[in-house]
Amino acid sequence: MIGAGAYYLAGWLNFFLSIGYQRLTDRIIYSGDFESAVVLPLVVHLPKAIVAAGAGAAVVWLCESERPVGWVIFPVLLYAVLGFFGFHWAQPPVLVDRVQQTVAALFPAVACALGGMMAARRRTTPGPVLSTPD
Repeated sequence: MIGAGAYYLAGWLNFFLSIGYQRLTDRIIYSGDFESAVVLPLVVHLPKAIVAAGAGAAVVWLCESERPVGWVIFPVLLYAVLGFFGFHWAQPPVLVDRVQQTVAALFPAVACALGGMMAARRRTTPGPVLSTPD
């Protein structure tokens, strides 16, 4: 439930973040196959990846477990699987279109996993040792 809730709330935050981000990336032209297949989905889905990293970190912070990173797999799977939906082409898709779709789906999923791993590392690092009066 925590993973699905983090995914759902991240979707709402992504909506508001992408409104401002769209104004920054407006009128950028991607001319080559590499740019349109790899760079374009990375640029377009950057707000979603930032929010996905926050969702992965939130899952780690909210789950009480010995291995909280294992619970991040649920929002990662949601990002990876549901990221493949919503693409429509006027013509049958070619390999470049499928590469673009895969990069767009897996970029937020990888960011979610990395956000969870970084939060788990931060959670387990010992803080400063405070001396107590004797």
